[in-house]
Amino acid sequence: MGKGSAERGDGIGTFDYFITLMGYAVGLGNLWRFPYLVGKHGGGAFIVAYLICLGLVASPAFLMELVWGNATRKNTMGTFNEMQPRLVGVAWASVVMIGLFLPYYNMLLAYAVVYLWNSFSDPLPWTEDAHTLTDLAYDETPSEHFWSAQVLGSFNPADVVGGKTAGLGGLHGHLVLAAVVVYLIVFFAVFRGLEASAKVTYVTVGLPVACVFVMLIRGLTLPGAGDGIKFYIGKFDIEKLFDSNARALWSDACSQILFSLSPGMGTAVTLSSYTKPSEDVYRINYMVTICNSAFSLICGFVVFSIVGFMSHYRCNTPGLECKEIAELSKAGPGLTFITLAEGLAQFGGSAQFFSVLFFIMILTLGLDSTFATIETMNTYVSDWAAARGRPLAKGVVTGAVCFFFFCVSLLYCTPLGIYLLDVVDHFVATYVMIVVVMVEMVMFRLYWGWERFCANIARATKDDAKFFPDGRQIPKFWKYTILYTAGPITGLIFLNKIVTDMAEPYGGYSAGLLWVGWVCLFASLSMIPLGAYMAGKTRAGATFGESADMPLMDGEMGAIGAAAPPPSTPVVEVDAESMGGSRYNPPGGKNGTRTDDADSAAGSRYHPPGNKEARQEAMLAEPDLQQVESLGDRTPSLEGSVREAL
Repeated sequence: MGKGSAERGDGIGTFDYFITLMGYAVGLGNLWRFPYLVGKHGGGAFIVAYLICLGLVASPAFLMELVWGNATRKNTMGTFNEMQPRLVGVAWASVVMIGLFLPYYNMLLAYAVVYLWNSFSDPLPWTEDAHTLTDLAYDETPSEHFWSAQVLGSFNPADVVGGKTAGLGGLHGHLVLAAVVVYLIVFFAVFRGLEASAKVTYVTVGLPVACVFVMLIRGLTLPGAGDGIKFYIGKFDIEKLFDSNARALWSDACSQILFSLSPGMGTAVTLSSYTKPSEDVYRINYMVTICNSAFSLICGFVVFSIVGFMSHYRCNTPGLECKEIAELSKAGPGLTFITLAEGLAQFGGSAQFFSVLFFIMILTLGLDSTFATIETMNTYVSDWAAARGRPLAKGVVTGAVCFFFFCVSLLYCTPLGIYLLDVVDHFVATYVMIVVVMVEMVMFRLYWGWERFCANIARATKDDAKFFPDGRQIPKFWKYTILYTAGPITGLIFLNKIVTDMAEPYGGYSAGLLWVGWVCLFASLSMIPLGAYMAGKTRAGATFGESADMPLMDGEMGAIGAAAPPPSTPVVEVDAESMGGSRYNPPGGKNGTRTDDADSAAGSRYHPPGNKEARQEAMLAEPDLQQVESLGDRTPSLEGSVREAL
C-alpha cells in the first residue's frame, strides 16, 4: 500500500471496533473533569452547552475522521499526505501532542495505582484514624495531607507560584514503581495487536460501567445525596449561557467534549483504518458519541451524590469545617483524589470495598484510552518501517513506544510533577487538539468535499440490501455542521483561550513554568508549517490550491469510468525518459497535465462532470473491470511510475 500505511487485512469486527473506540473516548475526563466543570459553572447550564457543542462540533469532527480512516485504510499521516502533502504537518502536530499528552495522562493512572494499593490498608491512610494531629498542617484534612504529602510529595504551592523552587526535585520511588506497573499493563495488553487489545478492552470498558452502577446505587442511598443531585441537574440558570462568564462556559463545554471524543489526535483515523471496508462508521459514530456522553452524565450522578454526602457530613459533624457542594465540586483533579476519596472513607464497614472498587474503576477507565493511543503510535512506527521495507515485530514496536513514554513520565514523578502536569495539560491537550480540528475542517472543504464524503458512507453501506440497498444517505445536518459550524466554533474557542491566557497567567504560576507550557504548544503547532516546508522541498510543483492524487476507493472507481474517454483513447501521455511532472501534474499534454481535456469535461477524478445526482451515481457505480485493467495498462503513472519516480 501507499506511504503511511501497511497491510490492514480483512479488518476487525464491528463490535471490536466499537468497543475499542468506546475505550478510547471514555476516560478519566468523564469521571472527574466533566463533573468538575459542571460544578465550576453552576450546574445545568453547562450540560446544555456541552450537548450543543457535541452536536455542532465534536460529533461531526469525530464522524469525519472515522470516514477518512475507513475510506483510505491509512493512518493519519498517510491520509493527510494523500489529501494534500503540504498539510501532512497537521498529522505531525498530532504525534507531538500525543508524545506530550500520554506521559502525564499515564501518571494520573499511576496515582490511581497508589490509591488502589493503599485501599487494602485498614484504616484507610487518608482518614483521621490513620493520622495524629501533628501530622497535619493547619486547616488540612487527612485526605488533603495524604494526597499532597504522601502521594505527590509536592512542593509548597506558594513556592511554585512564586517561582522559588529549584528544578524538578528528586524522583519519588513509589510513583516510579506505580508508573512501571501502568506501562507493563499497557505493554501486555497491546503488544499482540489491535484485535488482541480489543479483547482486553472488553474488560476495561465493561468493568468501569459495572462499577459506576454499583457506586451509583450506593451513592443515591447516602444522606445528603439528594442535595448533590439537585445541584447537578436541578439548578439551571439559562442566563449563565449569555452572561459575562458565558464565554468561559462555552469554551469549557466545547473543550470538554472535544477532549473526551478526542478528534484531532489521529487515533480515530488510525483505528478506523483497520475496519472492514463495509463498516457502517456513521452508525458507530452515533453509538460512541451517545454512549460516551451518557456515561459522563451518569458519572455526574455518582460524583455529586458523594459530594452532597460529604457536604452533609462536614456541616453536621462537630469540629469539621462546613463546606457547600459548590466549593467541594471545584477541586479539579483533587475532586477524585481528595473529595471522593474522603467520601468513600465514610462508608463505614464497606469503605475498603468501595475504595478498591472506585480506584479499579479509575485505573481501567484510563487504561482504555491509553491502549488506543499507544496503538496509534504503534501504527505510525509500523507503517513507517513497512514503507521502507523494514517491517518490525509488534512486540518490539510496543516495547520501544512504551519505554519512551515511561521515560518522559518520570518528569511527573518529582515534587514539581503535579504542577508541570497541570501546565502541560492546559497548553497541549486542548490548544493543539482545537487547532488540529480547525485545520481538518478546512482540509475537508478543500481536499475531500461533501459529495465524496456521502459517497464514502454510501459505498460502505450499500451491501446492506435490507436497510440501505443504495447505500446510506445521511441528513444535510452533517453537511452544515462539518462545513459551517465546527471550524468557526473551534477557531473562536482557540482565540478565546489565547486572549484569556495572555491577559491573565494560567493558574497564577511563575513565568518559568508557564514558558514550559508555551514551548510545548509551539513545539506541537510548529509541525504544521514545518510539514508544509518539507513537502515543498520534496515535491516540485505542489501547491496548497491543488488536490492530491488520492487513489479512489473500491466502489468509487465508477468515477473514473464516468470521466474517462473510451479505453482506446490514451488517458495520460507519459514519457518515461522525461519524468518532469509531479504527482499532481503528470508529464505530457498541455502544461504537463492530462490530455483528456479535463477543463472542458468540467470534472476531476474526485468530482466527475454532470449534476450532483450523476456524480453520486458515478461514484457508487461498480467499476468496469476490463476498462480498469485497460486503464491500468495504459496509465502506470497513476499508481506506479510517477510515485516511483518521486
